[in-house]
Amino acid sequence: MFYDNLKVACDINGVKMTPIVAECGGAKGSISNWKKGASPNSDIVARLAVRLNVSTDYLIFGEEKSSPSQELDEDEQELLTYYKELSPMNKGLVKGEARALSGAIKKVMEEPKNTIFIEIYDLPVSAGTGVYLDNCDKTMIEVIEDELTAEANYALRVSGDSMEPDFHDRDIILIRSQPTVEVGEIGIFILDGEGFVKEYGGDTLISHNMEYKNIKLEEYNEIYCRGLVLGVLDRERIV
Repeated sequence: MFYDNLKVACDINGVKMTPIVAECGGAKGSISNWKKGASPNSDIVARLAVRLNVSTDYLIFGEEKSSPSQELDEDEQELLTYYKELSPMNKGLVKGEARALSGAIKKVMEEPKNTIFIEIYDLPVSAGTGVYLDNCDKTMIEVIEDELTAEANYALRVSGDSMEPDFHDRDIILIRSQPTVEVGEIGIFILDGEGFVKEYGGDTLISHNMEYKNIKLEEYNEIYCRGLVLGVLDRERIV
C-alpha cells in the first residue's frame, strides 16, 4: 500500500511524513486518505520520490523495478552516457551510423570464409606426465583460415592440467614447426620420446600450474623441440 511504502521511505531518510507531504504539495487529509487505501495522484508521487531519493515504483509497488541500464556492462554504460549528452539531432545521426555499422558487420560475418586443413595428432601432448608422439596416427581437421590458423603447421590435444590457466585439459593447440623456441615461450618438447607442452626456461621446462614441478632437462637423454605453441584453437574456428 502506498502509505506503508511512503512511511518506510520517510523512516529510512529520517524525516517525518507530514511535513514532507506538505513540502511536496500534498493536500490536507492526503495522509489520512492514503492510510485508508486511497491512491495518490502521479504528480505527488513523483515529487515525493525525488524528495526521498527513491523511485516511483518503490512508492507505489514497494519494490524497485529493474532498470535496463543496470543490465548493461561497463562499455555499454559508457556509450549510453555519451549518447544522453547529445542533442536530439545528433542522437539521430548516431543511431543512423550505428545501424549502418551493424549492417556492415553482419554482412562481413555472413560472407563465406576460406577454410584450410590442419593435421592433428590422434594422441594428446601432455601438460603433465608425457605421452609418446612419434609415429602416432594423424587426421585432418578443417578450420577457418585466419592469421592464427594460417601460421600453424599442425595441432595437438592437451592432456592434463599442469599448464593451467593458459591451457586446459582437452584444449586443441596450434603449433608452428621450428627446432627451437626462446626462453619464456611455450613449445612442444620431446623428452626421451614423450611429448610435453611447457614453457621453455633454458635448462628446465616450466609448468604454469604451481602444483606441478618443473622438468630438469639434464635428466633426459634425448631432448628436442617440435615447435612453438601459437594458441588455442577455439571451437568457432573449427568447421
